Amino acid sequence: MFLKPFRVKTQTSIKGSDRKKVRSTLQQSFPLLSSEAASDIVPNKAEMTTAKISTHSGINIVVYCVGKNPVLIDVDGVVYPTVYTMWKYPDLLPVFRTHSNVFSRLAGGADLMLPGVVVEEEVTPKTFAHINKGAVCSISLVGNRSPIAVGTAAMSGSDMFDSAMRGKGVHVLHILGDELWAFGDKSKPPLLPEKTRETVLDMAVESQDGDTAEGEDQLAEEPDMCEESQEPEQHPSEEERSSEGEGGEDLAASTYRMSLEEEKIEEDIGTVDQSPKESMDDLFKLCFQCAMKKSLKPTDLPVLTSAFYKLHMVKFCPADNHLDVKKTSFKKLSKFLKEMEKAGYIKVKELSKGVESITEMKKDHPELRYVKPPEGAGVMEAAPAETSDSQYHPPRITEMLSFNAAVLPLVKELGMQKGSAVTGSELRNIINEYVRKNNLQDEKNKSKVTLDPLLASIVLNKGENDVTQLRWDDLTSRIAGKMQNVFKVEFQGQPPIIRKGKMEEITLNVFQRGSNKKVTTVDNLDVFGLDLKEFAHEIQIAIQCSCTVSQSSSNKMQVVIQGNQIAFVADLLTGKYRIPKKYIKGLEKAPKGKRK
Repeated sequence: MFLKPFRVKTQTSIKGSDRKKVRSTLQQSFPLLSSEAASDIVPNKAEMTTAKISTHSGINIVVYCVGKNPVLIDVDGVVYPTVYTMWKYPDLLPVFRTHSNVFSRLAGGADLMLPGVVVEEEVTPKTFAHINKGAVCSISLVGNRSPIAVGTAAMSGSDMFDSAMRGKGVHVLHILGDELWAFGDKSKPPLLPEKTRETVLDMAVESQDGDTAEGEDQLAEEPDMCEESQEPEQHPSEEERSSEGEGGEDLAASTYRMSLEEEKIEEDIGTVDQSPKESMDDLFKLCFQCAMKKSLKPTDLPVLTSAFYKLHMVKFCPADNHLDVKKTSFKKLSKFLKEMEKAGYIKVKELSKGVESITEMKKDHPELRYVKPPEGAGVMEAAPAETSDSQYHPPRITEMLSFNAAVLPLVKELGMQKGSAVTGSELRNIINEYVRKNNLQDEKNKSKVTLDPLLASIVLNKGENDVTQLRWDDLTSRIAGKMQNVFKVEFQGQPPIIRKGKMEEITLNVFQRGSNKKVTTVDNLDVFGLDLKEFAHEIQIAIQCSCTVSQSSSNKMQVVIQGNQIAFVADLLTGKYRIPKKYIKGLEKAPKGKRK
């Protein structure tokens, strides 16, 4: 709810009578809270304000703040404590424990799944019997009792047992690191040691007053509340620290650090019992977030989506894994980036059909705050400038013809459908096979083909009813003329793309500007998968002239170079980038050599 920035409508001081009402509501909502604790959360004299906010999704919420920190929120009449309050009173709510490396996923907007809940003993019908569906609860990480999130139970405790601990466990409402946390002083959770089972049993026995059986039943029915209700909030003693393992203090600090940062994406995936498709989705998102935080810069914009993937995302993939968009639930890079656009990370603009570019980015997105590259990533960063150059491979372009309704009857028996595309040579083979199969070649003149009713209906125009034969080349050209021109573009490592029409050419132009100055413009580089920013920078370094990327009159991005640089650009495109000359237009505009 608070992952995106919210708008503060009003923020005013709260009166004494209103404090009493809030304190009364708080105690009614949480009966286990003592009156002293309620007075501490809602103090009588300390500075306290109430803020009315509107979330990104348009929900109106009342936030109660003591000093700078939000302590309570009121959502449609339901009161929830914030993490700042939970750090003082970790026993206030039923708690679900989970592994520390699940934190980054929760901070990214995911709910806590039951397979990720850590339970020390076997789950029984009484394990979560004290939890009702919709009950306010908290989430803590293994190794630190301080809650890091507040939410509501997605199902009752009995339903959790009946579902064999599958499905959603907690709908996360507020979490450490979100905008509500940032509304306060941004302090970090204290390190509170977890209690052992033996300690809890000892405390339960002492409080029984002779009624042992009743005390044990209560402990079994409310394990979380009993474990945490009587433990004082203090740092572990020397003996407790030594029992945690070698270097106890360092282990506690490491546990806390892991609660804020992601250590291993593989452990995270294994913890929540994800499918391979979900795992690849998560790896894709993690590499995207790392690229946004560590690699992509505002000065790199605009950048082609294909270039962003190859130059920025791929290098954050662990060495023992690889990114494969086909194995994700998105299937296409464009669909994945659309989802990231909806999440507020970027803005994507379609430059031409099938060619998209990232034009804006949000470096301060809250979900990027605790993102850390997975272990084994960043291997590709070792090679600087030459890496991006060697990564470019010119697309393989194949000019083709697409079958439409007029020509489809000729190939229907071959299993082809409307829109199927073939090359010129494949079309000739299809025609040859049809003529041979139906014995239509003139035996006396092998260069002519007799037209049967099907061929005649396809190739003959009005007024040609008396035409019964055509030459081979004339027949092929007429059939091809009835079909639609398309072309197939194949970039390395990506599925082929078939587009209608003819392949756009890289267009070079020279324009006269004021004071007899000339500029060279280069259009349609993006069609060939070239990074315009990188291309412009390379020219700027090579010939020491001004070179920028700007928007043309047709709303497409183009490279603008000072002076007439057609000859240099042509050599760069045909030499280094290996683009055929037939796809470069304007080579004749290069300056002529001086006369001797």
